[in-house]
Amino acid sequence: MEAILKKYFGYEKFRYGQQEIIENILAGQNALGILPTGSGKSLCYQIPGLMFKGTTLVISPLISLMQDQVDSLKRRGISAECINSTMSKRDLNDVMGRLVRGELQFLYVAPERFNNEAFKTAVHHAEIPFVAFDEAHCISKWGHDFRPSYQSIIPELKLLLPDVQIIAVTATATEEVEENIQELLNIKNNAVFKTSVKRENLKLSVNGTYQREQFILSYIQERPGKSGIIYVSTRTEVEKLSTYLTDNKIENVIYHGGLGKKERNDNQQKFVSDEVKIVIATNAFGMGIDKPDIRYIIHFNLPGDLESYYQEIGRAGRDGFPSDCILLSTQRDVNLQQFFIDRATASDQYKDHMREKLDLMLQYNKTSKCLSSFIVKYFNRNEYVEACGQCSSCLSDERTEPMTTEARLILELIRDADGQLSKELVIQVLRGESADNIMARGLDSQESFGVLDSYRTSEVNHLVEELIMRGYVHYAGHKMYLVEKSLDILDRKVKLYTVPYRKHYNERVDVSTDSSPNEILYHKLLDTRKGLADKYKLDEDAIFTDQILKEFAKKMPQTKQDMIHIQGVGNYKLKHYCPYFLEEIQQHGGKKNI
Repeated sequence: MEAILKKYFGYEKFRYGQQEIIENILAGQNALGILPTGSGKSLCYQIPGLMFKGTTLVISPLISLMQDQVDSLKRRGISAECINSTMSKRDLNDVMGRLVRGELQFLYVAPERFNNEAFKTAVHHAEIPFVAFDEAHCISKWGHDFRPSYQSIIPELKLLLPDVQIIAVTATATEEVEENIQELLNIKNNAVFKTSVKRENLKLSVNGTYQREQFILSYIQERPGKSGIIYVSTRTEVEKLSTYLTDNKIENVIYHGGLGKKERNDNQQKFVSDEVKIVIATNAFGMGIDKPDIRYIIHFNLPGDLESYYQEIGRAGRDGFPSDCILLSTQRDVNLQQFFIDRATASDQYKDHMREKLDLMLQYNKTSKCLSSFIVKYFNRNEYVEACGQCSSCLSDERTEPMTTEARLILELIRDADGQLSKELVIQVLRGESADNIMARGLDSQESFGVLDSYRTSEVNHLVEELIMRGYVHYAGHKMYLVEKSLDILDRKVKLYTVPYRKHYNERVDVSTDSSPNEILYHKLLDTRKGLADKYKLDEDAIFTDQILKEFAKKMPQTKQDMIHIQGVGNYKLKHYCPYFLEEIQQHGGKKNI
């Protein structure tokens, strides 16, 4: 085995799990290999295939995946071909003739090929000791990418090749899927080889920013020359994001099902050959891509399930070097995935199953636990794994900001409104907007009117969406309602944190030539803030941040009009808090310096 590994593939030794699977196959047993993405699953059937006499038949789901593997084998001097729907009748007959004559070591086909009588006749007359199911999760009705054609060919295969040996390999099999594959392919428990899905070199992050385009632009600009894939849920959004990056002088290519075959292939080749570093694509892109140095995967939208997500982030860092996997999402993404499920041509049972998968994807999106551990436990609940120490959850103290006070203010308004307000109205009231619809309904008299007036609309929207995503607010029929869980915040039982949402783009920058704050005054202002926080039972930062107090101590404003020019001072705070600070500044003897 080692000699073949070295001769054809250039490796000195097997990766963890590969040798055990191969030895099982050579011992004459069917086997199931569940190995993480990028771990060399294909070698588990290619090595035995080179040792067996005859042709190894590989059943694979995608033409692009088949062609990539065939090209790779041919470069190594191995006789391999694939049969697909784009071939001419002449080329098809030529390949089947080579199959019957025993001239092929590997033949890759899609499961639909078994509907063709000429193909089945060729298989019947060929010497095929070994069949490999690549991406075997497609066999199971509980898999994230279930293909009925995969499952339907199993009885046909047993009739055609009753003594054939079988291997199934995949990276994304839950325990439910694993058991289903075993049952369908007659694989014993002792022939299942499963390694941890954990990839040490992948740094996982969940980022709830609502300025996704700007985030991506900034991220790419900070990493010139690095290769990355940006996954987007719809073709329209692929085109839109591509245009945005192009307008900002970021070269990229796109990939989705609406493009012609030639354009898709050309764009893929540009990416693989490093002619272009960035590809923006739907989930149609990436399976079988032979590019080891992809440094980041960004999901612009929330995927529908964790299996798909893991499959896609697994394309990063296959060279073993550190790579980023960033998930961006909004409530709108959840609605989109629910729409995809509702319109799917599937049984109600399967749709319910997909909704359960989406719920788990949402749990991942909002968990405070280690993201890497969450994924590992999803695929194998009995596997013990320590926190990775590098994901956005593990680094939350450094990467998050408190939102408890703001959350309480939002929930108090929703409670007082008793299900009468839309999300848009909630945001308008909190920001103190004097719009006609606000005034007409008398909402400007609400106690909560303007409590977040120093926040931009996007920032308040971020906070509201966070509460919805985490289950503290029920949003239905375009109205917002409290739930039992809301009381945890209102009763001050929990503290909430969110990804930085005030460190965005196009912020107003206040340039000052003043030297430094008056330290004596600054500490007096800190005491004033603490007194107000105790009085109103608020977090101190909800009144004014340290930075704003430093601006007060530096500029020493003498009037409310002076204060309103300082970033972070809105009308609500101007009315309720600023008089206390003005009094302190005036007693200190400060002079106007604005």
